[in-house]
Amino acid sequence: MKLLLAFLIFVITLFAQQEDVVLQLQWKHQFQFAGFYVAKEQGFYEQAGLDVEIRELEYSMSVTNEVLSGRAEYGVGRSSLLISKSSGKDVVALGAIFQTSPSILISTNPDVKTPEDLVNKTVMINGEEAESASMIAMLLSHGVSMKDLKLQEHTFNLEDLISKKTDAMACYLSNEPFLLDELNISYQILNPKDYGYDFYGDILFTSQSQIKKNPEAVKRFYDASMKGWRWAFDNIELTAELIKQKYNSQNKSLRSLIYEGNVLKQLAFSNDVPFGYLSNERFEEIADAYRLSGLLKGEYSTEGFIDPIGLNKKHIKIGVLAKRGKEQAIQRWSSFENYLNNALEAYHFKIVPLDFSALVKSVQMGEVDFVLTNTMQYVQFENKYGVSRIATVENLNRDGNDATKRFGGVIFTLKDNHKFNTLKELKGTTFGAVNKDSFGGWIMAHELLEEHGVSKKDLNLKFLNSHDAVVYALLEGDVEAATVRTDTLERMAADGLINLEKIRVLNAQSYEGFCYMVSTKLYPEWPFSKLKNTSDKLSKEVLSALMQMPASSKAAVDAKIFGWTAPLNYISVHALLKKLKIAPYESHGFNFVDVLEKYIFLFYLVGAVSIAVILIIIYEIRINSYLKGFNSKLESEVKERTKELKKLAHTDALTGIYNRGYFIHLAKSYFDLAKRNGTPLQVLSLDIDYFKHINDTYGHSVGDEVLKLFTSSIEKYLRKSDIFGRIGGEEFVICLQNTPNDGAMIFAQKLLEVVEKASYTLENGEKISCTVSIGIAHLNDEESFEELLKNSDEALYAAKNSGRNRASIY
Repeated sequence: MKLLLAFLIFVITLFAQQEDVVLQLQWKHQFQFAGFYVAKEQGFYEQAGLDVEIRELEYSMSVTNEVLSGRAEYGVGRSSLLISKSSGKDVVALGAIFQTSPSILISTNPDVKTPEDLVNKTVMINGEEAESASMIAMLLSHGVSMKDLKLQEHTFNLEDLISKKTDAMACYLSNEPFLLDELNISYQILNPKDYGYDFYGDILFTSQSQIKKNPEAVKRFYDASMKGWRWAFDNIELTAELIKQKYNSQNKSLRSLIYEGNVLKQLAFSNDVPFGYLSNERFEEIADAYRLSGLLKGEYSTEGFIDPIGLNKKHIKIGVLAKRGKEQAIQRWSSFENYLNNALEAYHFKIVPLDFSALVKSVQMGEVDFVLTNTMQYVQFENKYGVSRIATVENLNRDGNDATKRFGGVIFTLKDNHKFNTLKELKGTTFGAVNKDSFGGWIMAHELLEEHGVSKKDLNLKFLNSHDAVVYALLEGDVEAATVRTDTLERMAADGLINLEKIRVLNAQSYEGFCYMVSTKLYPEWPFSKLKNTSDKLSKEVLSALMQMPASSKAAVDAKIFGWTAPLNYISVHALLKKLKIAPYESHGFNFVDVLEKYIFLFYLVGAVSIAVILIIIYEIRINSYLKGFNSKLESEVKERTKELKKLAHTDALTGIYNRGYFIHLAKSYFDLAKRNGTPLQVLSLDIDYFKHINDTYGHSVGDEVLKLFTSSIEKYLRKSDIFGRIGGEEFVICLQNTPNDGAMIFAQKLLEVVEKASYTLENGEKISCTVSIGIAHLNDEESFEELLKNSDEALYAAKNSGRNRASIY
């Protein structure tokens, strides 16, 4: 009886904790949404504490509006979510169900074989499909816009296509082709993927407010949904039977549902990426398609839009010593976190601000993957836990134009405190410091005070755990003198937190190239380090991102750093720790050097002492020489590796010219320069004529050789100032600086001649040649480079429509 009662209490509690959730589909029930049905029926949602209602789409509904209005927590949308985001709507893409979109155009009209054949034809397509990036890109690449079509409201009745009431119909690759095959009716598919536009299909999304409200609930819903999808694709026939029995509002046959499942599985697991993965680069391609169509205008940001909580990524934690407190650390390093997430989109980086003791525990337990801490603590981590540094921070100078790789400690008091003027006079004072393990906030000052005859016992020490707290304690009279790391006082003053006029530095020092107030020697800056079990592959990727981080980036500006450099020589740090007998040298013992320093008046054996000193000097020189050579070699290797990585990131793997992203980046700089200086700028869009025919006839390997021949032929006639990029399969762009309008046409005519003369010879002796169509746009009053590029594309379409193998001016 007691067991039964306990069970009933458990069940009641379980159901009481279930959170009501609504998922809004973008169409009627079918295998397209199978994973969600499985997650519900197999209890995956229930196990996640969710009671999910799955709603079909009504004809008058907008999925985005249902989610943003709060009538649904989650929705299944298309690539047009990007347009919603750019217009300021609160949408967040969580994951892609299909890496390749199933959306196609299908026609039973024998005259429709290519996208060009749709001009002035009737096409059934609904509003959201009309905004599908892949569909738009396919049509525009063949000179066809939605205005060229006779659009009909979609009836979703296949009979209208069969009876020729429409020439083409938007549909899914997994549905209508099967039905037409069943009826033995011939048809033609226009699939964007066949034309090089391989964009996402269904995208699971929510709102930013939903994520802020309960990110953990979003993760539970997403994980349960993905679990349902994997089960559905592993058990297609069982899933089809489930849909036929409980989710079959369209009265589909079991055979059609199984067919649909098999087709969709291929689209979900394509491109060799994890299931559900979203890529910034592919969204940039989608954005380009929308810009060319005019649906996306001006600048926009995808920040917070693409998988902001890393649902499809490996989570990487960076433990950061919060020297000025956790809030300051988060404020300082959050942009750096965003930079790494954008630079290495396969990972989700998280900054974890920790105090001294918490950071030690996190490293000891392996709870972080990387660590950014003070130089001394790094040495201790290296010795005890096998942590190894991969880079050193370059701290920003006060003027913001240069950097320093060293830092020190500053000992200070109030300006109107005349009780002491030298370090010796600090004996007996109440002295504020950060922490016993703070290198710049105590250890450096400790060494200096010892040298001036002031030991820890001579001070009433107060450890206050953050640099800011130490400064405030001095200003409020809680301590008489204090120490913090260099740059703390200046940064607090720059933030408007303190007035430097109230502070006086003791034992002020000056070092060449160092701009901050300082009392001590200088030591190497903070290292960025990897834990022992952090993979070398990940570490190399992070190192590459660090080395490529611009000093002008938001990540660097917010962190108040100049950038990152190769690991530095830490001999001086080890020497200080040995001198003060601090870990890992706490058991250093009573050695000859200690005896010599403390009892030198007893030793007159000059010969023995001289030999010992000489040996030590030789040893130090050899170590320094070795480390200098090692560091020089390491820095050279890092620079070379960074150079190679930059080349890979900037060039097209096949042709060796600039890829889409880097070409547009450079071209925007050319555009801004030309606008500012009033100089001419030309953009030439090139498209190899009938290239698909070459691929279909001779295969993609021969097509690749033709592409390489095409680019090498053109490169011979380019100036060093010209930029040449590949932005699609057979689509290229050239940007010419300081070239007059008639000069651009002369250059284009030369390229037409060069391309037509070039030929690729097969093994059987057959020669393959091609021609090219060129669109030219001159810089006039365009507001953005994208607008100028769009104009050159329109000129390209005019050249193609006029017979190809020619150049046309916008």
